Amino acid sequence: MAGSYESEQRAKLLGGEESPENVNIATLKYFWLSNPRLSSGKNIPKFLRAIPVLSTFTDNELRILSKHMHHRSFGDGEVIFKQNDVGFGFYLIYAGHVDILVNNREEDTSDSTQDQDVTRLLTLEAGEYFGELSLLQEHSVRNASAISRQGCELLGLFKPDIDQLIIHYPVIAAKLLQSVSQIIANRFYSLSREVRELKFKLAQMEKEKAGV
Repeated sequence: MAGSYESEQRAKLLGGEESPENVNIATLKYFWLSNPRLSSGKNIPKFLRAIPVLSTFTDNELRILSKHMHHRSFGDGEVIFKQNDVGFGFYLIYAGHVDILVNNREEDTSDSTQDQDVTRLLTLEAGEYFGELSLLQEHSVRNASAISRQGCELLGLFKPDIDQLIIHYPVIAAKLLQSVSQIIANRFYSLSREVRELKFKLAQMEKEKAGV
């Protein structure tokens, strides 16, 4: 059974191996790239500065955070993580699109990307993020699969990266976890609002059906 990018990284990092995909930008180059008046085009410093949930970070804090990130390109249809996998990372979409899929057959998710019972919940694009629960919840289980759509580039943060930030840069770690908590709170609020709207629509339909 084929694995996923996240499961491979989990096995590698928990086994003590280093990931070859860390972002590594020299300090002077980072600050040059982050200056909109001196550099042009898209780059990781500018990208991170434009993410709303990272707005409280200073440029130097973003530089340190970026050094703990993993940058990787994915081909079309490549599996980032699978439904029911143990969550291990949080991802920012640097370029391209990612499909979030759910296999409706709970008893079998091993081939969830190809099964006819798969439902695409949404497609995320550059600047969006996913997988945040894995950074706060121990042994969290993915409730959906994430698949590259026509190719994408991701910046990932894994649990060991957070542990290193907590040890060496506690202020940055605290800011990051606060940002992740904000993401979760915003998603929960949106979900609660959608549930309320759905309940209201169902109540209206029942009234119309009853001729009230």
